Amino acid sequence: MTTADIRSIADRIDQRLRSIGEHEAAIRADLEALASMTATPADDRLMDVTAAAQWLGVSRATLFRLLRSDPDLHHIKVGKRTLFRPNDLRSYAARLVAS
Repeated sequence: MTTADIRSIADRIDQRLRSIGEHEAAIRADLEALASMTATPADDRLMDVTAAAQWLGVSRATLFRLLRSDPDLHHIKVGKRTLFRPNDLRSYAARLVAS
């Protein structure tokens, strides 16, 4: 194999690597566009008891005690599940801080 052959192969490899990089960038852009169209914004997702307790910085037991004793803590029952809207938790926490 001559030096010219080696350079030719190296050039083809460089071209293919650039092409891969361009394709990768295009694929990433398409994936981001798709994710933005299909993903539910984080503020719209309901939180379960564990996530809500963690967000409020309390234990699950404390959160259940608050559910029984504080009518200002809004929640949603879906079957046996207790769920929370993030905005309701924010409002609840803001009321606690304000009082």
